[in-house]
Amino acid sequence: MHADHQIRELLDREQIRDLVHRYCWAVDRGTLEEVMALFHEECHLALVPGKRYAGREATTKWYDVYMQNRMEVLRHLIHNQVTTITGDTAISKSYFDAVGDLKGESITVAGFYEDTLLRVNGEWKFTEKIIKLDFLVPLQEGWGGKRIKRNLVPREV
Repeated sequence: MHADHQIRELLDREQIRDLVHRYCWAVDRGTLEEVMALFHEECHLALVPGKRYAGREATTKWYDVYMQNRMEVLRHLIHNQVTTITGDTAISKSYFDAVGDLKGESITVAGFYEDTLLRVNGEWKFTEKIIKLDFLVPLQEGWGGKRIKRNLVPREV
């Protein structure tokens, strides 16, 4: 592998890692505009369990509802990110864990992201984000409690 190619790949990996971190920050504390700035014009969102939101309009609408109803305190962290880069496209997979306060109740959440990305004018953007939830439960139940509290996750917009 050529040194220039290795340097480009390292820079791409760091930019993709930064994109995923900026996503977490924007979803936790930012605005709808900050979240959607991370997505390509042609993008999709899928929730598992849940449904697929095809296109930027549907994706924006889901995030708008989410942002209006998000937890008052929310912190989510990314772990074990694995990235595969092929030219101007990439796949990033990472675990996430989150804790928050939803209407006075402590919540714990875990799952993983499967992201498809595209380099646009030298900048990486999400073209598809798949959010797979393992659990979203009140902290007192613990992660071994009910698998997913469906009324806590926005489903339909």
